[in-house]
Amino acid sequence: MELCATLLILAVGVSFVAPRARHLQDRMAVVAAREAVAGLVAQARAEALARGSAVVVVETSPGSASLEAAGLPVRRIPVQADLGVEVALSRGRSAAELRYNALGLGQVASETVSFRRGGAEAALVVSGYGRVRRR
Repeated sequence: MELCATLLILAVGVSFVAPRARHLQDRMAVVAAREAVAGLVAQARAEALARGSAVVVVETSPGSASLEAAGLPVRRIPVQADLGVEVALSRGRSAAELRYNALGLGQVASETVSFRRGGAEAALVVSGYGRVRRR
């Protein structure tokens, strides 16, 4: 009897914890994807200063971001494949190029990159000058 009661209490406890744990896991994956892309943008600015120019390409299908500096590939982050996070761009575009000049300044209009997985969501706003703001 005591064993059955203990198992029942354990099952009820797990039923409350499991959804919260899943949401926490989704939130951590979304934040990891956002920070990986933010790091790539910071690296692009540094590469632009060192090499004269850099481009970050963000694609929604499959969700990924890549960095090229002076025409050479530097780094690629497969966000959807690695973390299971969907990527969306502002204005419903399928790809966006964030270009940086030799001064490390952006040469595009501002862009919002949204990351989603399950019920978790986060966004990264890149200004026209290439500065990053997290939401």
